[in-house]
Amino acid sequence: MAGADRGEVLVSTVQAERVLPSPLLGGIYRARRPTGPVVGLVVVLGCLIVGQTIAALVLFPVLGASPEALLGGAMGLIDQLAMLLSFGGAAGLLALWIWGKERRSFGSVGFFPASRGGAHLALGAGVAVVLLSVPVGVNILSGQFEAGSVRAAQAGGALVALIGFIVQASTEEVITRGYLMQVTYRKWGLTAAIAFQAVVFTALHGVNANVSVIGLVNILLIALVLAFWALAEGGLWGVCAFHAVWNWLQGNVYGIEVSGMDIRTTVLDIGGAPGSTTLLTGGGFGVEGSLLATAVLAIATVLAALALRHKLARSG
Repeated sequence: MAGADRGEVLVSTVQAERVLPSPLLGGIYRARRPTGPVVGLVVVLGCLIVGQTIAALVLFPVLGASPEALLGGAMGLIDQLAMLLSFGGAAGLLALWIWGKERRSFGSVGFFPASRGGAHLALGAGVAVVLLSVPVGVNILSGQFEAGSVRAAQAGGALVALIGFIVQASTEEVITRGYLMQVTYRKWGLTAAIAFQAVVFTALHGVNANVSVIGLVNILLIALVLAFWALAEGGLWGVCAFHAVWNWLQGNVYGIEVSGMDIRTTVLDIGGAPGSTTLLTGGGFGVEGSLLATAVLAIATVLAALALRHKLARSG
């Protein structure tokens, strides 16, 4: 116990002497054996490939899910849950690396105790609803989208699906806005940390079904929005809530493809009208691949950057 106390004192001393742009970045300085950005990228890719594969090999047969869901096919609720929950395997492997190699707590990637944790979660969910509803609403009002009947019977299944998106979205936030930004900042600085996680996040979505250039631009904008947001907040609570609700609202509420995923358990049935323009609807990639989303996300990026700038100015 005495040794642990001395370690905590040492960490506190190091952090006190170092001026950080955000508390989020301080987690890496709790590591006794920190990882660099290049090895960190290898670790992240290994966790995603190996961890998710192992989890999928367990979850798919146990839940009775169809392997075709992994190949971009239509996903029922069971298929969707198996695929999304498999991201937990990646998070688990990364946790083992952080505990075993770096000798720090998993929470240090960005889940610090927060007195306003509930407010951060509510803000993240609320912003996701507003930002996503703008391009969807404009498409409906302009006749680009058709809105089918409400499927009230699927509301329960849609709520269950939110659990899967919480696991999937939180894992991606831990990996990119948490771990990668921390290990990159320690060696290369803040600008490189923001850019590196954004490029990796975008590249990971480049293998999704029906991906487009506009879709990748929008994914890049999302990565920047969430990076600025997480840095301004000093943790990952808000961005995890945003990411989970953003994906869930698209797929299980509105019935739109989620980065190319064709989800069938939906409360609403919204899709492109005959003769609609893919540039506005996003086509098979979903509304994330539309120019309307580009406009909304570009504004959000500027606002998030200004919020971070204001936070830095106040702390400086």
